[in-house]
Amino acid sequence: MNPGNKSKARLLALAFSAALLAATPASAQQIQACFSPPLPGRCDPLATVVQAIDGARKSVLVQMYALTSRRIASALVKAKRRGVDVRTIVDRRQLGEDRSDTNAVARLASSGVPVLVDTVPGLMHNKIMIVDGATVITGSFNYTWSAEHRNAENLLVIYDPKLAADYTQNWNTRAAGSRPLAAAAEGASPSTQAAPKAAAGPIAGNRRSMIYEWPGCPYYDKIATRNRVSFPSARAAEAAGYRPAKNCP
Repeated sequence: MNPGNKSKARLLALAFSAALLAATPASAQQIQACFSPPLPGRCDPLATVVQAIDGARKSVLVQMYALTSRRIASALVKAKRRGVDVRTIVDRRQLGEDRSDTNAVARLASSGVPVLVDTVPGLMHNKIMIVDGATVITGSFNYTWSAEHRNAENLLVIYDPKLAADYTQNWNTRAAGSRPLAAAAEGASPSTQAAPKAAAGPIAGNRRSMIYEWPGCPYYDKIATRNRVSFPSARAAEAAGYRPAKNCP
């Protein structure tokens, strides 16, 4: 075979290889698995989420059961400020949180990020982020301190525009069945005159047990700060999914 024919053969082989790669399904490099606690030498879920938000150019759609992480909230606010379309759907249990150190949802809303509260009768239990309409981040990992530091969790990062389109369709469907944060909070915070008499004082919910207590309850002052959630009334606590303590006066 003369040199010219050899060159043509090489070019044909390269072209065939390129076509084969283009027709090959998504490779393992397009799917990343992270775990909490992180495995040695592997990705950290929190850092991975923040990195994805920081790299977003067009949009970040969040659908999160529990969102209290200050680092993630800060990354979302920064993305909003640089022109990224950031929108969030949360579970109604996020209502009533008023501690400034973990009040991520209120911070997002005050920074101009649209926050919607899902009206599904049960839990809005998804843990999803869609970045630039092409990358889906999902798994068991909530955006919370406990998920970062205490729990055994998993996080999947999947680059697949077709899959992302399905998740975006679901996001839009849930958004259509949600209420803006302010309206949802008003609906969950009626006058304390309608609250049970025994629970008419400041209401404290326990994030872990999903039980609320009031002054006079034996554990009212013993709820750990990181788990304590304040409500304006017992009815507001119950609207957020909490139930009353049984050992109170």
